[in-house]
Amino acid sequence: MTNPAAIIETVPELHKYSADADHVYCHPFDSRRDMDDFLVRLMSYKPVWLTLLYTIRGFLAGIMGLKHDELINHSLKVSDYDFNRGGQVDFFYSVDFEADRFWIGEVEDNHLTAYLGVISDSDENGQHLYHVFTIVRYKNWLGPVYFNLIRPFSHLVVYCMGKYAAE
Repeated sequence: MTNPAAIIETVPELHKYSADADHVYCHPFDSRRDMDDFLVRLMSYKPVWLTLLYTIRGFLAGIMGLKHDELINHSLKVSDYDFNRGGQVDFFYSVDFEADRFWIGEVEDNHLTAYLGVISDSDENGQHLYHVFTIVRYKNWLGPVYFNLIRPFSHLVVYCMGKYAAE
């Protein structure tokens, strides 16, 4: 895992999302894919095991009084993803985007706000280093309870998403 604070420092626009965050992590991925392709692959990664995890998460979220239907039953197609500020990407809303540099998506419920994003570093040979990060802010006492239950899966899911996107 990469030092998230050091990566976030490279993009000043991220500071407002990471300030006072309760949890931040970041995974690096080397890829020859351009940013648009990487983002679409990242957000369209939906193997069966992930759908099962979302179903389990839905059960847990229901017990805790969280909204969760949009994570499973959303109707947005990959071709409709809009990474521009204000657009919708799967169940995330795009809160900031700069082509070939970074994207930040937000999802919010009663107990926490989470950001998923990508920072791109590229070299003159067409190789990219993508940093896929997650930032979490708790809203109340159920935030850390819920997030600590799903945290190991969150790391696994983000890692698998990034690995698939980079291939």
